[in-house]
Amino acid sequence: MILGTGRNNIKGITLIEILVVIVIISMFTLFSVFYPHKAISQTNLDIACKNICEILNRARSQAMAENITIQVIFNNDTCGIYKNANLVDKPYKLPRFIVIKEKTDGFSPVEFLPEGTAKQAGYIIIEDTSTKKTKKIILYNLTGKTAIKNNQ
Repeated sequence: MILGTGRNNIKGITLIEILVVIVIISMFTLFSVFYPHKAISQTNLDIACKNICEILNRARSQAMAENITIQVIFNNDTCGIYKNANLVDKPYKLPRFIVIKEKTDGFSPVEFLPEGTAKQAGYIIIEDTSTKKTKKIILYNLTGKTAIKNNQ
């Protein structure tokens, strides 16, 4: 059976119709290849910020529970919880393309006191080098709590 095109005496699909379909399929393929990369990069930045906040909250809770001073030390691409200058658990390594762009004195290192407060307030800016997006994690010294802000 031959498909009709709706035109008199012409049967089948024309070359133009085939090319239009190929162009449409190519566009869908192109978008499906490049769009997820940006979404994954944004997700990595969000996950890294949430993990850093969880580490800071864990250190604060541990300082209150054990009634001692706990430190969180940030290096180039890692951070870890330290008790009496000893690493408590394995350090957290930042995902690929995620770097610490800037940090204040309050993050060099972060010290949580037995009352659950931070010794000094400060912030740290985390950057995704592939998309150039940044987020700021703010540490409040009176409560020892953290907040994540978009830094755009």
